[in-house]
Amino acid sequence: MTLGWIGAHGGEGITGGQVVRARAVWIDLDVAFPLPPNHRRRVIAEGLDLTGRVPGMLKRWVRGSRGEWYGVVWVRLRDGAGDVRLTLDDHLIPAAALSLRLASSP
Repeated sequence: MTLGWIGAHGGEGITGGQVVRARAVWIDLDVAFPLPPNHRRRVIAEGLDLTGRVPGMLKRWVRGSRGEWYGVVWVRLRDGAGDVRLTLDDHLIPAAALSLRLASSP
């Protein structure tokens, strides 16, 4: 796994407690919230849809005590019907579930 966009020392946005400009990211919910291997899938329309890739805002990076990186993010989560059900602010997401969201060309 390459985290080159974090940078050698965490890059832009790596903070202890500093405030930095948020960065647009994609959050891979399947990576952030994996299901156990033997999970029996069911469809619950009013349940949170924690699958696929959703847009979010990376507020800063923090490092775990074992050397791993986590993004502190803001993200809106939808339910099975597509309605925004929950907004998370200052939520930890593993770096492996994050990628830069680049502005599309006109």
